[in-house]
Amino acid sequence: MQMLPTTTNVQLQFPMQELEQIESAIQASQQWLATLESRRNTLTAELELVTRPRTLVTNPPLKTVGPGFEYRGALFRRWSYIAIYSNLLRRLWAEFPEHRDAMAKAMGRLGRTRVYVAKSFNELFPDRPIGWVLRHSSYLVDGWYMDTNLTNRTQMSRILSAAVAAAGLKWGKDVKAYWQRTPLGV
Repeated sequence: MQMLPTTTNVQLQFPMQELEQIESAIQASQQWLATLESRRNTLTAELELVTRPRTLVTNPPLKTVGPGFEYRGALFRRWSYIAIYSNLLRRLWAEFPEHRDAMAKAMGRLGRTRVYVAKSFNELFPDRPIGWVLRHSSYLVDGWYMDTNLTNRTQMSRILSAAVAAAGLKWGKDVKAYWQRTPLGV
């Protein structure tokens, strides 16, 4: 007759200690895995921050004007000081014929011996030979002539400013001269 194994015999034959060691190793591995996953998530988040493309806050692009002038909101590009000066005078003389004498008088007050604009070559340069006068003057409009023997932009600004004021406009608001390339906010 055969005997059924007793629990004691089963316990002796079953590797209970090994099972407990395996269970303990699994629990330790799960804790270690949880720690590693947590650290991986932290490092991944830091990596995202470090490698994320940065959006730079930039100022709007600047509009560059000049050399030239702005006349009543319209920009005109000119490449030399004298071109800026003479084109502005022509616009003033064309648009404000009723103020021509006042503009001429205001400009003339700025010169010691010069009038800057006149109705004849003789008035413009009274004591100069005609050849010299023709080289240093230009036709303005309707029988008016202008002195073009100017090179100093500060002097030109003062003269133009006086003419603009005599025409009833505001220098720096209605009329602006840009003697060099100038960045403006858009």
